[in-house]
Amino acid sequence: MAIRAEWIAFIMILIMLSVSLLFDVKQRKAQNQTFYKEFEVYNSITVEVNKNKITSKLYSDYGLKESGVLNLKNLKYIGNSVDILKASSGRFIKDNIYLDNNVTVLQTNGYYYEAEHAVYNKLTEFLYVTSPFTAYINNSIIKGTGLVYDKKGQVATANKIHALFYPNK
Repeated sequence: MAIRAEWIAFIMILIMLSVSLLFDVKQRKAQNQTFYKEFEVYNSITVEVNKNKITSKLYSDYGLKESGVLNLKNLKYIGNSVDILKASSGRFIKDNIYLDNNVTVLQTNGYYYEAEHAVYNKLTEFLYVTSPFTAYINNSIIKGTGLVYDKKGQVATANKIHALFYPNK
């Protein structure tokens, strides 16, 4: 007594249907992420003013503000307490400027800093260098791993310092 091919095909179809009904297949909706681009600028100059005077200037090659964060490329910031603050990229979040890649700071007193990452708070006038840095003060060279500079108090603290001091003549 042999099983006919029709019965084998019928049993295979029943097995495939029962196995396919074991899986719950649902179509998922694609998640729509809302993208709110507030504004986008190229080769811009932004001037911040108060009632009496200009408080800061910001130059950039490209800027994009989305969700309250201003992202900039090749920025140059000039403020009251900082003569020039430059970086390849940066972000403005409220009163903080987050700087990344080729950060250079030139102070009004002639001090010059180089680093890869830094944060500058406009209100407190604190500069936080969060990467290894090199500072040039008069003829002296100071290298370290982290720096906090209080512009108002003229006080700087750093970690793992290696310094070469040359007296002024």
